[in-house]
Amino acid sequence: LVDIRVDGYRILWKNRRYIAQRAEDIGIWQYILEFLNMVGVVVNSLILAHTLKSNGSILDNSSYDKWMVAFAFEHVCFTVKFIVSYMIPDVPSDVQFKMRKEQFQVNQLFEKGPKKSSDVTRDNNPAV
Repeated sequence: LVDIRVDGYRILWKNRRYIAQRAEDIGIWQYILEFLNMVGVVVNSLILAHTLKSNGSILDNSSYDKWMVAFAFEHVCFTVKFIVSYMIPDVPSDVQFKMRKEQFQVNQLFEKGPKKSSDVTRDNNPAV
């Protein structure tokens, strides 16, 4: 019976999940994901160049043509990626609105300051 209680205590109180903390963004993971994206584009363009066959294509079988196709494909992919990342905002408009609203409310609180005791008594007694 005591063992069950001790195990229950451990499960409920000692093994709890950490409380989430607010973060500005995803941090270093953003740079890691961008790096992996670039590596993926380069690898895919090299795979395209390696598997390119001259059967029925306008290219002859020279390695120069294959490297030029890989180079062009890579640059087109990077151009599309940068255009799309420029057009799509990092912070959605509704989140940006809520952040501005929260900042405005915080500024309003700091401008007004804490209520004085005389203001509290006037608010509670409307006849005065």
